[in-house]
Amino acid sequence: MENSIRTAGDLLRQAYESGVAREPIRSLVDDENLATAYQVQDYNDKQWQAQGRRRVGRKLALTNKAVQQQFGISQACHGTLYADMVLTDGAEITQRALSDQRVETEIAVVLKKDLTHSQHTVLDIIDACDYLLAAFEIVDSRMIDWNVNACDFVADNTSASLVVLGTKPVYLNACDITRCVMTTKRGDEVVSEGLATNCLGHPLHAMVWLADEMVRAGKPLRAGEFVITGAMGPAISAKPGDVFTAELSGIGAISARFAR
Repeated sequence: MENSIRTAGDLLRQAYESGVAREPIRSLVDDENLATAYQVQDYNDKQWQAQGRRRVGRKLALTNKAVQQQFGISQACHGTLYADMVLTDGAEITQRALSDQRVETEIAVVLKKDLTHSQHTVLDIIDACDYLLAAFEIVDSRMIDWNVNACDFVADNTSASLVVLGTKPVYLNACDITRCVMTTKRGDEVVSEGLATNCLGHPLHAMVWLADEMVRAGKPLRAGEFVITGAMGPAISAKPGDVFTAELSGIGAISARFAR
């Protein structure tokens, strides 16, 4: 099994680094067991960090039932974010797509304290939260035509590609995150709408789930890291020249454009 984990990881990493999508890797590992998919993800995390990539946070994926249905995967999962993935509000996306790039509008939670308990509460998350930011996640599968099951998706670092972060911090006591409403536009057309509570019932509940998962994995969330808490509405395909803007009530606005 160790050899198959390494083989699957190497193939996914080569696809990421070459910019050429490949066939699914599910046949190489036990695709009925997500633990093996996370082993592939962890293997590549070690390889990338050895190459100098800096881990800066985590992403929650498929926390929204509508997005689970969109991708045909029925459970929440998580991936790793690196410094070279992070862009700023208003950024132009120039990275060449491997498959069908998709935009998700999310809330980013920036931490000021470690989360190291075996069981966290919402109070632990509130105490550890420094501030919130509006965010776009750009997802892009290393599998041809998004031909993925849960195993492929998790092994492929949950299709993480880029994150666009807002630059105006909002503190929890200055907004009502429970009632946060999201509207995303492509140009002048509304293309995605949703609520913060679509993310496992509440972004802070999603954070509790992730914090517990990361402690179990021996990689607790640390002060200074950030977490994107999952898509508030459906993921939207992006084409060259598209301009996306989003408004998250109480948290702020964000924009990004895709190079022609």
